[in-house]
Amino acid sequence: MNKLLFCLSFILISASGWAENLTVTPHSIVRLSVSNREPNVIAVMNDRIMEANSAAGKLADKKATDSGALIFTTEETAPFSLYIETEKGFGFTVNAIPVKKSQGINISVMNTEAKADTSAQEWGKTSDSYSQFITRTFTAAMNDNIPTGFVKNGRVNVNWSASALDNFHFRDSVSFQGKQFRLLRVNIENKTTQPIQLNERVFWVPQTMAIAFNPTVNTLRPHEQVTLFLLIKEKPE
Repeated sequence: MNKLLFCLSFILISASGWAENLTVTPHSIVRLSVSNREPNVIAVMNDRIMEANSAAGKLADKKATDSGALIFTTEETAPFSLYIETEKGFGFTVNAIPVKKSQGINISVMNTEAKADTSAQEWGKTSDSYSQFITRTFTAAMNDNIPTGFVKNGRVNVNWSASALDNFHFRDSVSFQGKQFRLLRVNIENKTTQPIQLNERVFWVPQTMAIAFNPTVNTLRPHEQVTLFLLIKEKPE
């Protein structure tokens, strides 16, 4: 736990009563405004919280839900630290800032280093060919179905080409991690005043296996949007 004190990663979130997603790096420190009058909820996607430790007396109550989320209350008025660890070994520290008369927070944490389930290996094995694997993966993603065994994580940073950055806005990036593959979904918008012909090469990044657009269009008019999917090859875990 002491090693967490040396981390330089800080995230400031002021959350209210609705659910909010938060991307967190392992062993980082997250600063959260919490309620000292209502229950606060923290959950970790694709995982279960097993430990939630703080100095004696800082938490008035804490309990786990059936889904593995943490519910806690506090009567503190001064900031305090809360260390959280999950079933899969993902750990981070919350610097809790009690706020008078605020609603309880409802936070869903996304681990940037979340690993795929073992069943992800079967996703590739059930395809008869390379092209069928790509088609099945893109089809599932376009129908809002996560490929079997893939997990959502926060690895959305991509080194887009200068041409892509000059011509498009990139928004709402989501990453799904497989065993040897990563699927990236991002909305792109033509930010110029002229129609642009969509060229896959503009969006090509190292280790890209395939690219798809949904809907399938050849040209994007000014301010028009389309969803871009990239399937990226990664080293075996």
